[in-house]
Amino acid sequence: MRNIIGNPAEGDDFFNRPIILAKLRRELDNLANILLVAPRRVGKTSLVIRLCEEWRADQKRKAVFLNVEGRSDEFAFAEKLIDELAKARLHPETMTWAMGVFSKVRQGLGGKGIKVPGLEVSLGEAADADHSTLGKVLESVFRKIEEGDHPVLIAIDELPEFLLTLQKADDGPRRVIAFLHWLRELRQTYRKKIRWVFLGSIGLDNFVEDQKLQKLINDLQVFTLEAFSADEADAFLKALGESNELPLTEVERKEVIRLVGWPLAYHLHLVFHELRDLESRSISTAFESLLQPQKLAYFDTWHERIDIQFSAPDTAACKAILGHLCKHPDGRERGHILAVLMAKPLADMDKVEEQLGRLMIVLQRDGYLLESAGRYAFRSFLLREYWHRRHGQ
Repeated sequence: MRNIIGNPAEGDDFFNRPIILAKLRRELDNLANILLVAPRRVGKTSLVIRLCEEWRADQKRKAVFLNVEGRSDEFAFAEKLIDELAKARLHPETMTWAMGVFSKVRQGLGGKGIKVPGLEVSLGEAADADHSTLGKVLESVFRKIEEGDHPVLIAIDELPEFLLTLQKADDGPRRVIAFLHWLRELRQTYRKKIRWVFLGSIGLDNFVEDQKLQKLINDLQVFTLEAFSADEADAFLKALGESNELPLTEVERKEVIRLVGWPLAYHLHLVFHELRDLESRSISTAFESLLQPQKLAYFDTWHERIDIQFSAPDTAACKAILGHLCKHPDGRERGHILAVLMAKPLADMDKVEEQLGRLMIVLQRDGYLLESAGRYAFRSFLLREYWHRRHGQ
């Protein structure tokens, strides 16, 4: 098992989580479509890639995994989806036909071309009304899969990133609603042979809740993935050490886990990397090295996602909350946090209380904070120290 930092762990580099994978397979076998909910850096992508590998182990089954971050519109999403289905060797003739249609549109050769943004994109004067728009072409592909012999698992990573991009486009809010309606209809219409898993560094649950669109994903079964347990983290560090010629003693492993505080695979990889680079085996020195200014970029995604995910007022409030809590290792009660937000000029108590309640739920879901006995604190010691050094005042 190599010490991979940042990229998904695949094959022999993946630390197996058989109980969780067995639960996921059971839910999929029971015809569930899954929304994988987990904080950042827990290892969602690595887990779902392994799930796809295990799904394919039955040669009658097919699985595709696609990351749609960076796709700018519905057409780009459709191209990515069809491309991955084609790579899985599903109905080659149908996929070749669909890719040919999309290619013509991209080249400006599709009759009248794109007339309306979204799934209603016209593909020209189609002889067959069932193939006259982008949405209908995709539906015909799914109809073919549903009629076939191969159960198909479709895993979509970073869908909320795509939706946030789409929302900023012309007529974006309407297109987001239309797209989510279309996805839901696909899931409900073609449900015998096709299973779905959705995941992402921004939670789809958070996105639809913020937009008041929860009903468009209420058919998905929520599956929660947590960080390693203490025993899993110990086994992970033991395997990592043995595979990289730096075996850690039981005492050393427990000290790493204690100092991390919340054993995310990513954070354990980072600490182990620092230990390998040190001349001494000092775990406290490894932690201090990891938090030097030149290495804080390892954790910057936690800051960047707030800027991407929230509106400007909510972003400012989140940073105020985290900036306050990073200075209090033992946590603070809700009233203290409310006072921080109320310190803004002309703050409205009712609006601030509503905002605080909403944001505290998201910050807990995303792994920033943990509530215990009425006190809120950073869930990760490493993340708290990062925030204090980067943003604390």
